[in-house]
Amino acid sequence: MGIVSRFRFQVQAMIYKSYQDLSDAIRRNLWKIPQDVDIIVGIPRSGMIAALMVAELLGRRCASLDDFLDGNIMSCGDRQTLLGRGRPGKVLVIDDTVNTGAAIVRARKMLVTMTGPYDILFGCVFARGRDAKALVNIWLEDIYVPGERWYLYEWNIMHHHAHKTQAMMWDIDGVLCQDPPSERDTKAYEYYLEHAVPMVVPTTPIGAIVTYRLEKYRDITERWLKRHGIQYNDLIMFQADSREERNATSYPGRYKAHQYKKSDWATLFVESDREQAARICELSGKPVFCYGDGKMYLKCP
Repeated sequence: MGIVSRFRFQVQAMIYKSYQDLSDAIRRNLWKIPQDVDIIVGIPRSGMIAALMVAELLGRRCASLDDFLDGNIMSCGDRQTLLGRGRPGKVLVIDDTVNTGAAIVRARKMLVTMTGPYDILFGCVFARGRDAKALVNIWLEDIYVPGERWYLYEWNIMHHHAHKTQAMMWDIDGVLCQDPPSERDTKAYEYYLEHAVPMVVPTTPIGAIVTYRLEKYRDITERWLKRHGIQYNDLIMFQADSREERNATSYPGRYKAHQYKKSDWATLFVESDREQAARICELSGKPVFCYGDGKMYLKCP
């Protein structure tokens, strides 16, 4: 693939929330949700994660926004049973986060035509500041921090907007596909390079793919990436004639950190191995997201 112009996306700091953070915020603040709420409605897609967590904790019925508008509500007892419009009740329409409130505004417009005996509240788990809180009836935590920040969430980090993914570097093995067999078995290793099963296929272009694979495997790697529709600007591979030469001069964490640190446009590295993620962060002085454990490794300046 040809190299395209890179986006610069520089921020002063990052706010990161994991699935665990989402779950913890809901459990800590469950008391803010009125006990007479009967139905939890999630705003697709990420709002459905929060809606299901809340519904399970409260033992309430749950629906996506579209299903609710169609009168289909999932029972809290039999998850496969779709009910018609239920008894009169209070409805909480929830999203994972509210910033500009665009999704909440769209949901309100969709529900204007809703008829039925429902008292509808709007809420979110994470609100980003005063303006966001003004758009909802219920918010669980305010995560706004003054200054230029990059807000990232584990549930959408791998499929972000193009201007952000083009400020990222990704590893291949363990992220885009499963980890390889030993390179000592050349035949098995080359078969893996050609036939590796994809894991995460990003939906927007990546700034650069950085791999410890040898440069001699570029053609086979590029074919695999093209076959699976993975878009990227650069493919950076290790410049050595053999794995013995490569292993004698560097190791994966140091090599990836070097590439990351010297690329001033790169704001985030996505790594599969937690030990390498910690090492890349330490050596580069920049944040690393570890797909393997879902943690963000941060090094403050």
